[in-house]
Amino acid sequence: MKNKEIKLAEIKKHNPTLYSKVVNGSTTLQNAYNEVMSEINNTREFKGRGTKNTKITLEQEFEIIQKRYKPKIDDWIELLKKHFPFTHQDKIK
Repeated sequence: MKNKEIKLAEIKKHNPTLYSKVVNGSTTLQNAYNEVMSEINNTREFKGRGTKNTKITLEQEFEIIQKRYKPKIDDWIELLKKHFPFTHQDKIK
């Protein structure tokens, strides 16, 4: 089965009236499929594949924090000591 056939089968299975609208051409296949999938998944909107955000790296997160809060180096050191109380002595000099 092709992707189009799978989508049509899902629409026909879950919402026959919407299926007839797709066949008549009054709505697009993708819009009907998104509506059916949003009903199935109990979401307001179904965005489909490939809509996930990319992961942010530690360096990018660091830059965001640095720009937003503008902490001093002493603040960074205190936070590192707080989060790594037993190992900071070996790493921070």
